[in-house]
Amino acid sequence: MNKKFFGIIATLFFSATMVACSDSDDSNPFDQQKKGDFNPSEVIITKSSDNRTIVESWKNIRRNYDNKVTSYEYNFELNGDITQFENRSCTMDYFTDHNGNEQIRSKYSVEYAKSDKGITEKYTESIQENVTIDPKGYISRIETTIDHYANNSSEPVTTTSERVFTYSGDLCTGSTYRDEEYQISYKYNWSGYQLRNITVLKENKKDGSIEYNTYDYTFDNKRIYPYSGTSLMPFVQSGLPQIYASMGYLGKCTPYELIEEVQGGYTKFGNMTSNNIKVHNLYNLEGDPSVRFTYSALSNIYNNYSITFNK
Repeated sequence: MNKKFFGIIATLFFSATMVACSDSDDSNPFDQQKKGDFNPSEVIITKSSDNRTIVESWKNIRRNYDNKVTSYEYNFELNGDITQFENRSCTMDYFTDHNGNEQIRSKYSVEYAKSDKGITEKYTESIQENVTIDPKGYISRIETTIDHYANNSSEPVTTTSERVFTYSGDLCTGSTYRDEEYQISYKYNWSGYQLRNITVLKENKKDGSIEYNTYDYTFDNKRIYPYSGTSLMPFVQSGLPQIYASMGYLGKCTPYELIEEVQGGYTKFGNMTSNNIKVHNLYNLEGDPSVRFTYSALSNIYNNYSITFNK
């Protein structure tokens, strides 16, 4: 064990910036989140390994008087043995339909480019999401229309998709994404208030290939994120639409601090199956709610890995 590892573990248990919840199994950890709001205007994820650097961010996050996100910019940039970037500008409108049900309409403008071994792919897209909200205030369905313009084409290829969500009480337990080419099944496995495991099964309808990914999480049972407002966990855990989930539209989010993540899985094509590289991350959350919070990670894959929430 190295000193950095011991430093992370020590900070997890002794940092004074977070509050501890009761040892009682009957306590509700959400009762500890009434000390004020922390609503970041940007979220930045940085990962670097020996041959790649990845920066993913949600910036210029703007909210209305109800504290709902109305617009933001999403950016993804990868540099190293391959180069890739994606930029999205998003606006979100909230309205009530003729039946009195809340709805969300999100619109995105997308620019994308990727260069790998001398081959370059570029496209732009115009995307609209129509989001259906159930009577409890949670998303039941996202219907998406994409106008795809490849290599500066003036004529788009239009495709549609949908993603439906299931719940048990206030907890999201699964979702299924479908388009012309893929079906992706997400399962969210809870233990009490903790989302302990996520599985993602991606099935290619055209060639029959399968990708299966697992994400196992461990939380500190005595340490919770104390501030109401935007939830941080959807930006740390995989498999959830981050902006929607952070506003509570996908049910309650785990309030406990994440301390460990293990990723695994496999890819299957025909009779060939290959195991994914195992990823093991140890997390530490620290910060000042008047400025920022940061999840830093000690990883077996990345030399540096951090998720920063700036107010």
